[in-house]
Amino acid sequence: MKKIDCSAELEKEIFIAKLLDLGIYKKGDRQLFELSLDDLTEEYERIMNVKIFE
Repeated sequence: MKKIDCSAELEKEIFIAKLLDLGIYKKGDRQLFELSLDDLTEEYERIMNVKIFE
C-alpha cells in the first residue's frame, strides 16, 4: 500500500512540474498542490488539448 501512495505522490509532483512549466500556477482559487492527481491530470490534458488547437 505504501508503494502505491509514493507512486501517486510522484505522479502528482510530475504533473505539477509540467503545469508550472506551462505557466499554470493555480486552478481557480486552488493552488496546484491542493489538487488531486485526477484534477491535475485533467487540467494538464485540457491545457494540452487547447494548445493543439491554437
